[in-house]
Amino acid sequence: MTVGGAGGWGDAAAPASEDGRRSPRRGRRGALPAMLAVTAVVLVACSGARGDTPTTTTGAPRLVPAAGGTATVALDQVPLTLNDHTVAGDTADARMVASAVWPQVFRVGPGLVPQLDTNVVDSAEVISLSPQTVVYKIDRRALWSDGVPITAADFTYAWQSQRGDGLDVDGTPDSVASTLGYRDIASLTGSNHGRTVTVVFRTPFADWESLFDDLLPAHVAERVGWNQGFDRFDPSVLVSGGPWKVVSWTPGSRIVLGRNPRWWASRAFLSTVVVEAVPGGQTLSSDLGGGRVQVAYPSGFDQSFLAQSASSATLESASSLGATMLQLEFNASRPPLASATARQGIAHMVNRPGLVTEVGQPEDHSVWLDNDHLFANFEPGYSDAAAGYETVDPVTGTRLLEQSGFTLGAHGTWTLHARPATLTLVWAGDDPWSAAAGPIVAAQLVAAGFSVVSEPVPAAQLLGTVLPTGSFDLAVVPVAATPYVSAMGAVFSLSPAITGGAVSQDYGGFDDPRIDTLFTQAVQNLDTPGAMATYRQIDQDLWLEMPTLPLFAEPTVVVWSASLANVSDDPGGLGPLWSMRLWTALGPAPTTTTKP
Repeated sequence: MTVGGAGGWGDAAAPASEDGRRSPRRGRRGALPAMLAVTAVVLVACSGARGDTPTTTTGAPRLVPAAGGTATVALDQVPLTLNDHTVAGDTADARMVASAVWPQVFRVGPGLVPQLDTNVVDSAEVISLSPQTVVYKIDRRALWSDGVPITAADFTYAWQSQRGDGLDVDGTPDSVASTLGYRDIASLTGSNHGRTVTVVFRTPFADWESLFDDLLPAHVAERVGWNQGFDRFDPSVLVSGGPWKVVSWTPGSRIVLGRNPRWWASRAFLSTVVVEAVPGGQTLSSDLGGGRVQVAYPSGFDQSFLAQSASSATLESASSLGATMLQLEFNASRPPLASATARQGIAHMVNRPGLVTEVGQPEDHSVWLDNDHLFANFEPGYSDAAAGYETVDPVTGTRLLEQSGFTLGAHGTWTLHARPATLTLVWAGDDPWSAAAGPIVAAQLVAAGFSVVSEPVPAAQLLGTVLPTGSFDLAVVPVAATPYVSAMGAVFSLSPAITGGAVSQDYGGFDDPRIDTLFTQAVQNLDTPGAMATYRQIDQDLWLEMPTLPLFAEPTVVVWSASLANVSDDPGGLGPLWSMRLWTALGPAPTTTTKP
């Protein structure tokens, strides 16, 4: 069986990262073991006794690869838009589905390592550093499913729409999740009939590999618009540049993907993949057990769900460390947490190991403290810089809080200005990991002597009003890590120069000119080791300033039917859909075989 492409997603072999995934504490089941298993059943099915005597084999049916087939995938949500570069489309489910439909230069596979997609571009190279110049050579076979070639025009449209000053077809400003990198481009020129793209940067941008992902068809987008043109099903609009095309779509509910007949590289093994929004818990377990769903990727799960999956003879599962970090955010814009000393004092009162033991490890034993503000545990750039915060330290915490003006009363309760020190702690009640961690953090702070007001709210309300308006003292917030660390600036800065013009995720109002300067230096440093050294310095400074306290990286789990081979997880963002082109349906071999 020939799948994938060496070093990218070509035709000869699977991506290099498929069987080289990183985990600091445990190995993970990837695509390669499943593929070997398929190969093994094929060899067994094809073997038999030699000679002239007929051979009859009986017993349980063997599973062998079958042509085509359909699989249904259960996600928490189904995209409301397929333009995942807009503010509304910047969601995990939109990115997962969009990656199967739209072409890109680099795909981020397992381990958060960018891989050049050699199906779309033959090469992408920095040919000059002064000024930084990148040349992309588009594969001569690359074309949209309506027959229009993929050219420099599509790159130009992506740049003009995401640099932050574009207007949509109706005259409204383009909605852009981030302008990082695109705003730094001085010029983009097409040549060789549009198959060569030369990009010259005004200022250096180290994360240039992040650009031109999920390209939209310019010849369509210029007609229907950037902001809302890809919010509904229209076959003339949703032309594909990837291995899959959209067959039907009910936004928010269900999307059906079929093979793109004009895909020029190795085609997907399955004929159809259906992605549905299915709530977790018992409904999901029932759908898996009854065979209505073949692949499930819930954002949260518990021991009961894992036990049911593990006990089923028809299901397989794999758990991994994920790239979403749960962090405790401090409101640094107002008292009593405007002081870094106060934030440090409270951080020392939080029993992070106890939290991990109670919340994360029962679901995945590899979960442990995340001791880096910028990287999740399993990322290549992760460094353990949480000196002094590995365990709860009430002695140090008390000293720092008293330095900040807090007073510890005779009954072990904290007061500030002769009044009880009350902290408002918020979290998303409908986010499984936040909902599990929030009450425990609240209980720990109460045990440390604080009066705590706990306010779990829906995630939409938390992100829409509570956090942006600063209506909290502490918040349990998921932070998505990325291989492109420049994007993390939006979590720790209010400066548009750092956030990329996007809505800042620095909900606590933390602002430090020194850290802003370090982010700028790192983003513009094309020397990777030098840039990483700067990011490590940023993390060390963040431990001193404590705008957030990292807790742990949320684990992920994918459960799939034993009737599918080659299913594996990308905990870095694309989930199991990253390997969807490799999924193979398995069917029973004949139970009786007669050979002359």
